[in-house]
Amino acid sequence: MMQGTVSPDRTESDRPPGGLDSFLAIIGRLGELRRPPVKLAVWQQVQRGALDLGWLTVVIGSLAGAFTVATIEAGFGLGATLAVRVLIALVLGQLAGFVAALLLVAGPATASTFELGLMRQHGELRTLHLIGVDPRAYLMLPRVLGFAASLLVLDFVFQLAAAVGGFALAALVTPISFSQQMETLAAALTPGILAVTGLRSVLLGAAIGVLVCEHGFSPTFSPARMPQVARQLLSRSLVAVVVVHGGFALLAS
Repeated sequence: MMQGTVSPDRTESDRPPGGLDSFLAIIGRLGELRRPPVKLAVWQQVQRGALDLGWLTVVIGSLAGAFTVATIEAGFGLGATLAVRVLIALVLGQLAGFVAALLLVAGPATASTFELGLMRQHGELRTLHLIGVDPRAYLMLPRVLGFAASLLVLDFVFQLAAAVGGFALAALVTPISFSQQMETLAAALTPGILAVTGLRSVLLGAAIGVLVCEHGFSPTFSPARMPQVARQLLSRSLVAVVVVHGGFALLAS
């Protein structure tokens, strides 16, 4: 045996439960948020998951909003009212959450999965057990809550950019002014729409956090399998996006 190497955590007891068991275990440990290290870990996850992607979300949201509004108003000549309704239903209601989830999974979620996997490979998970620290409180809770908050922030930033930035860009190529478009949006947008999209983002972000922990703590994780793990995380996250968005669409119908 080579000296200086640390055997990976291989015992099943060292691996936190997966799926619904993980979610229920995390809910039962929400009281750990009172501890400063856990709160700091949540904030760091939100910073990596939302703040670092804010500028890219603003750019994509502004372009998506401008393209939608300009196409309906100038391309088809259907007026500001219909353009705003399409913007609310398509961009703010669906595209914002979908794009925000993809950005989150492609960047911070994949990186966090690799981070957890390497921690397990290097024996850090077992070390936490030995010193009496529950990984579900110290590692899983901040990630699940952090990704839930991150997706909520990214979704809101995308929506705001699509409306404000999109209207500003569309006003340059259409005869309808920015103020007219904003007045139409204020009349058509209801608090209920924002509440539904916010709740959807929180649930979807938490689901992505659980998937991250499942893949990161998997006994089969290894550095050589990182590309395969990334593909599995992306595919399962896309399924979660479709299921959550479809479920909320059915409830709203």
